[in-house]
Amino acid sequence: MELRHLRYFIAVAEELSFTRAAQRLNTAQPSLSQQIQDLEREVGTPLLTRTKRNVALTVAGHAFLDAARLTLAQAHNAVANARRAADLEGHKLTVGFVPAAEIKIFPGVLTLLRESFPNLNLQLQALTSLEQRVALIRGDIDIAFMRQPLNEPGLMTKTVLSEQVVAVLPADHPLASQEEINLHELASTPFLEISPLHGGQLFDTIHEHLRETGLTLKTVQQVKNVLTLFTLIGLGVGFSLMPDYAESLLFRNVTTRRLTGKPIEVDLIMAWREDNQSSEAAQFCSLVNSFATSYNRS
Repeated sequence: MELRHLRYFIAVAEELSFTRAAQRLNTAQPSLSQQIQDLEREVGTPLLTRTKRNVALTVAGHAFLDAARLTLAQAHNAVANARRAADLEGHKLTVGFVPAAEIKIFPGVLTLLRESFPNLNLQLQALTSLEQRVALIRGDIDIAFMRQPLNEPGLMTKTVLSEQVVAVLPADHPLASQEEINLHELASTPFLEISPLHGGQLFDTIHEHLRETGLTLKTVQQVKNVLTLFTLIGLGVGFSLMPDYAESLLFRNVTTRRLTGKPIEVDLIMAWREDNQSSEAAQFCSLVNSFATSYNRS
C-alpha cells in the first residue's frame, strides 16, 4: 500500500464520484478505478459500493477513511518536520569565544544578528584560544574570538579589539588605594599568570614588556581558568595581569587598577575558515566589523 492509494481513496470518498475525483487528482478515471481496486484487494474487503449512478462508502470504507486521513496527515507532518530540521541545520552558526568577546562584542552584535536571521540556530562555546584553534581547523566551530597567534593556512583573521592590560589584585592590597599602579611596585607581590597554552598573545606580550623594562615578577603559579585565577586573587594568593575586560568580571574582594607608563596592549582577533560561504557567517562578521570600528573609536 502506498500513499497515493490513500490519496485516491480519500478523493473518491469525499467526492462520491470517480469522475469528479479523477478531475480533482488530474488523473484518468480508469487508472483511478484500478488503484481503488488494488487498494481494496490489499485491505481484503470492499471500501466502496458502486452503481452507475452512485458511489457510497461501506462500513469498512467509513472506518478506513478516518485512518487514511490520519495516516496522510502524519506523512505530511513527517515531511514538514524533516524539511524544518534540515532548514535549521542549514542555518546553524557555532561561535567560540574567550571572555573578552562575551563582554565587549556579543551584547552589541547578537541582537542584530537574530533580527537578520530569526530562525538561526546560534551556538556559543566558551573555549580557550588553543581549543578554538583546534576547533576551527577541524570545522567544529565557524567563527572564533581568540588571542593570537594564528597562522594556519585556510584561516582568516581580523583584529576586532585592542585592550589595555590592567593589574588584578586583592581589594585589600595596599596598592589598591591608588588610581594607577607602577608595575615595579608589584615586583614583590606573588604573580599569578595565565598559562601560555591558554593565554596566547597575552602571555607573550606581558613577558616581552617585562624584558623591555628589565622587570622580574615573582611567578608562583600558572592558571588555566580565569575564574580560578580570580578566586586565587580574592584569597590573597597574589595578583595578575589581564586585559581590561577583567574590569567587568570583578569579585567583591578583587579589584583592578590601570598601569602607569606606556600601556601594555593585547589584541582580540576574530577568525574564520576561508571556505565558509554561509550567509550567516558573513553577516555575523560584517556586524562584528561595524561594531568593532565604532567601539574602538569611542
